[in-house]
Amino acid sequence: MSEPSRSMLRLYRIALLLYPARFRADYQEQMRQTLLDAFRDRSGGVTKFWLETFFDLLRSAAIERILMVQEQILRKPIFFHAVSLGVILTVLGGAASVTMQQLLRRGADQPQAEMAEFYASEIHSGTDPDDIIPPGYVDLERSLEPFVIFYDVNGTPQKSTGYLDQSVPSVPPEVLEYIRSHGSDTVTWQPRPGVRIAAVAKYVSGSHPGYLVAGRSLRLTEEYESLLRRMTFLGWFAIMLLLLLGALLLNRAERVKQAAA
Repeated sequence: MSEPSRSMLRLYRIALLLYPARFRADYQEQMRQTLLDAFRDRSGGVTKFWLETFFDLLRSAAIERILMVQEQILRKPIFFHAVSLGVILTVLGGAASVTMQQLLRRGADQPQAEMAEFYASEIHSGTDPDDIIPPGYVDLERSLEPFVIFYDVNGTPQKSTGYLDQSVPSVPPEVLEYIRSHGSDTVTWQPRPGVRIAAVAKYVSGSHPGYLVAGRSLRLTEEYESLLRRMTFLGWFAIMLLLLLGALLLNRAERVKQAAA
C-alpha cells in the first residue's frame, strides 16, 4: 500500500509533543516505524486510520502525562502535600470570603427592609403618604442615612426624604413594572454613575396606590467589601508563602538526611 502523506506525518510528529520529553526521546522513532507499518497493513480507509491513530495518541499521551505526575509526586511527596494543602486552604478561604461578602451585602439592606414594610403597610391601610413619611433631606451622593420615596402609579414622586442634585431621582419604568407584577424587590439602584443605593421597593395598593422605595448608600458597604478582598488576598498570600517555605525546608532536611545515610 501507499506511504502516508508528508503533511500527515508532519502533523503526527507535532502531535507527539503531547508526550513527556523523556518518553519521546525513548520511543519516538519506534512509534514512527509502528505508524508506517500500521498504515501499510490497514484494512479501512485513510480517514478512518488517521482518526483512530490520533485518538489513540491523545489517550496514551494523557496516560503518560498522568504517570509522569504520579512519579514526580512519589519522588517529592512533600511538595505534593504542600500543593494539596494550598488548594484546600484556597477553596476554603475563597468560600469564606464569598460568604462574608454576601453577609455584608445582605446587611446593607437594613434598615430599609423594615422601613419599606412599615410605610407600605401604613399607606395601604389608608394613611396619606404626606402624613406618614416624615420630612427630611438625605443627599444620596454624600449621606449614609436611609431615605424613603413614595411614587404614584405613574412613577411620579409624591413624597421623599431622598434627593440627588436637589431633586428626587426617578426609578426606571421597567423596574416599577417588575415591582408591580411581583409585589416587591431588593435591588442595587444606580441613579447615576458613582451613586449606588441598596434599595428595597414595594408596590402599594389601596386608596393611595403607588411604589414605596427605601434605600441607603452602598458606599460604606463597598468599602468594607474592598477591605475584605484585600485582607483575604494578603492572608492567602502569606499562607501560600509559609507553605512554600515549609516545603522547601522540609525537602532540604530530607536531602540532608538521605546524604548522611
